[in-house]
Amino acid sequence: MSFSTFIGLFAGVAIIIAAMAIGSSIWIFVNIPGLMIVIGGTLAATMIRYSFHEAMFAVKMSFQVVLPSPDIKDKNELLDLTEDLLRTSRMKGMLALEDMEVPHEFYQRGVRMMVDGYSKELVLQNLREENQLFSERAETSAGVFGSIGAAAPAFGMIGTLVGLIQMLSDLSDPSTIGPAMAVAMLTTLYGAMIANLFALPMADKITVWGEEESLRQQMIMEGLTAIMDGQNPNIMRDLLAPFLEPGQKAKPDDV
Repeated sequence: MSFSTFIGLFAGVAIIIAAMAIGSSIWIFVNIPGLMIVIGGTLAATMIRYSFHEAMFAVKMSFQVVLPSPDIKDKNELLDLTEDLLRTSRMKGMLALEDMEVPHEFYQRGVRMMVDGYSKELVLQNLREENQLFSERAETSAGVFGSIGAAAPAFGMIGTLVGLIQMLSDLSDPSTIGPAMAVAMLTTLYGAMIANLFALPMADKITVWGEEESLRQQMIMEGLTAIMDGQNPNIMRDLLAPFLEPGQKAKPDDV
């Protein structure tokens, strides 16, 4: 799991639970009807906005974001890998790339197409379309979690209103007003927690991850272009340098 995600989620849940437990029982914060209203209503509203397939793909992408991946993440490593592939293809030909390890799924597909004899135009067209589709799916997935983040507090308020109406319908016993009000407020708490501790942070994380991965894919496409053109490795590094962060750019004596 992403270290920052794990720390943030663990710390957030721990702090809230600790605050709940101080001075009272944690069980007073558990209300099944309130959870049904918030979770059920939020899921229903999200399914109205998005198709079932889009919602399931968003869940799948959320796991891709937080779980470890074997794909190369560091752009300097991608640059070094591109240089290795370029030097090998210049010395031994494209078929020699088939035996090289390429630890990035998108990069692997591009190398496989080159080895199979696809033209440069066809390789780049295929990868550009895949990159565009990936960006659109990441945007949609972030939208799904953004929708959850928007709907959860609204249904929390709906649950609170339902509880207040039920409470105000029978005021014959004043001693029950306080506990009933507390239960009515729980749905607002549930909605706020779901939105701000899970859904909205996940939407932002998918957005950032999608942008970074799309940039890596664009860098890979430029690297594949250099390989297919048989560029000089030093020229290739200069061409890919803009994709690196300012502090990551290779020094002249490193190339």
